[in-house]
Amino acid sequence: MIRGDIRDSVIKFPDCEPISIWVLMRHGKRNPSINFLREMKETLFIKDYIVSSYERGNSTLCAQDIDNFRDWIIEDEIFEKVNQLSDEGYEEMVRIGQRIKQTFTKLLDELSRGDYTLQSLKQTRIQASLEAYVKGLGNKHLYIEPSKDGFDILAPFKFCNKYINGVILNNATFMEVRKYQQTSEYLETKNRIQRRLGIDYSLTDENVMAIWNFCRSNSSGILNKFSPWCALLSAEDLEVIEYIEDLKHYYRNGYGIYEMSKAFGAIALSDILVKFQNAKSNGTKITSYVTDSTVMDMMVTALGLFKDAAPITGKERKRDRKWKTSTISTFSSNILAVLNRCGNTTDENFNVVFYYNEEPLKSICNEGVCSWKEFEDKFTPFLDTKIDFC
Repeated sequence: MIRGDIRDSVIKFPDCEPISIWVLMRHGKRNPSINFLREMKETLFIKDYIVSSYERGNSTLCAQDIDNFRDWIIEDEIFEKVNQLSDEGYEEMVRIGQRIKQTFTKLLDELSRGDYTLQSLKQTRIQASLEAYVKGLGNKHLYIEPSKDGFDILAPFKFCNKYINGVILNNATFMEVRKYQQTSEYLETKNRIQRRLGIDYSLTDENVMAIWNFCRSNSSGILNKFSPWCALLSAEDLEVIEYIEDLKHYYRNGYGIYEMSKAFGAIALSDILVKFQNAKSNGTKITSYVTDSTVMDMMVTALGLFKDAAPITGKERKRDRKWKTSTISTFSSNILAVLNRCGNTTDENFNVVFYYNEEPLKSICNEGVCSWKEFEDKFTPFLDTKIDFC
């Protein structure tokens, strides 16, 4: 993920002080899901093909790449802890908590039970992410609210039959992905990878995605360490594969199902308004939620962020598109809002600043700074959101 650093990015105002923070985060890096692991297991045999191809002089990979492959051993943990938070993901979340605490030290120095809300979805990887984040905040006495089984602002779609059956289980949802995998650009990418490896076996679409998953699962941004599998993919290859992910998210959680995603995202966003309205007098100092990529996509859609003038499709990859999952909903992605009080307590002396991945979210208001009126005008409509279509 390309992110900023809230410690450097925070917008400061003379004679102002932050009085409340609201943050929504995707969980940290996790081990692959069962579906990804199936594809990865079925692709493991390619490792031996790659080495033998190089030895026969058919590969364009360099000697060091091959040495790295010979030495590489898959970690048992990714098979034993399917879809669970990885060690790196845990550390990512700890560091987010630390950076927020260092940025807003005075506000967060002493928190009583009524000063904060800490909650996550019920999945183990998400709960573990919240625990890591709380550890980063540096107060071991903070209380984490139990995850909810029923309706939850962090997963309002959970029991929505129209979404589950009409989108998640609908084969047509990924029609644009299949279209793109028939384009000359994608087919040339697959052929380019094939030629680079020099193997006789014809790569499948599943093999290509598995190679990408080996690359990203076995690399570490924190340690600046890359998996040997990454050597099989060029920068251009990665951009093509990213577009497949972008299409999946766009038509499953984003503008491809605009009305539905907008409604679900608005439910989480309405919580910002409620929390900040209460905080103007004496409310919550920090609200922190940990969720998954689905909610991040939907929240972005409800806010109208990263929206392209025309829908992205499988017909052709739009290189300068705004909708990119590597920005929007990668592991540990986050949106943070800060309520500032300046001078006296009239509405004119409150403002709200937004950050996305710890950089000022300049598109939401002027340079990311909303007056209280601008904030209320933008967020009050979210309170009336209905999901009776479910």
